[in-house]
Amino acid sequence: MLIKKLEEKNYSDSEWLLKEMLLNIGNTDSYIRDKLIYNAFIEMITKDYLTNDQLKNLFNQLLSNQYLLYGIGSKNSDSVYKRSFSALALSILVNKDKEQQFLEKNQISFLINKTCFYLISEQDKRGFTEEKGWAHSIAHCADLLDEIITHPLFEQSMYEKVVEALVFCVNSPFVYEDDEIERLSTPSAALINRYGNSQEFIDRIESLINHFLSKKTYSHLDTRVVSNVRNYLRAMYFKVDLEEHKQLLVGCLKQIST
Repeated sequence: MLIKKLEEKNYSDSEWLLKEMLLNIGNTDSYIRDKLIYNAFIEMITKDYLTNDQLKNLFNQLLSNQYLLYGIGSKNSDSVYKRSFSALALSILVNKDKEQQFLEKNQISFLINKTCFYLISEQDKRGFTEEKGWAHSIAHCADLLDEIITHPLFEQSMYEKVVEALVFCVNSPFVYEDDEIERLSTPSAALINRYGNSQEFIDRIESLINHFLSKKTYSHLDTRVVSNVRNYLRAMYFKVDLEEHKQLLVGCLKQIST
């Protein structure tokens, strides 16, 4: 019945639909999870099928440990689909709140803490999985972080916490294959465009670079991290607005460019 309603875009019984969609948000069938449920969340949230109370309740449910942080720390587990697509649904809600303002400041702060914890704790960094489609945990969480940073209730006091989570993901020997570094660069550039380059941000990047420059030889894992950092800086360069910020990134990039 759920599939039929979603295929027909019949969103009239929104309470029942939300309940069933949440139960299946991490469905391992990519057609149900990605094509039907995710697209239904977009339409129901953006086209005003839901009341403010429904939007708030949905936000609170997705932010619980049964959704965004469900099974966090596991590897190669189907729980990643539930976490990842909860992050995507939350990003739609945060975007909607920019115009509708149904969330409170403390809810945005709580979301930031959870999202940063997610990025630091996620062990399943797979992108596209052949049998079950997109997992994309890091990319989806980066998309959520970008929506939060560009939200009016995001405050500069939250800057360094976000930087720590972003740089943690970049400083990984995992081979990102599905645009994850590009997606991580988007909230990073959004931070810089909104508040400028913090000294701690630059210090963190330079500390990473100096760690590698101090070595006489690189291991294959070191090489992967260097590649991540290099690609991250390049991607940010094209997304920051001011020339002075671009030049700071160029200065870091030159140190590890060959």
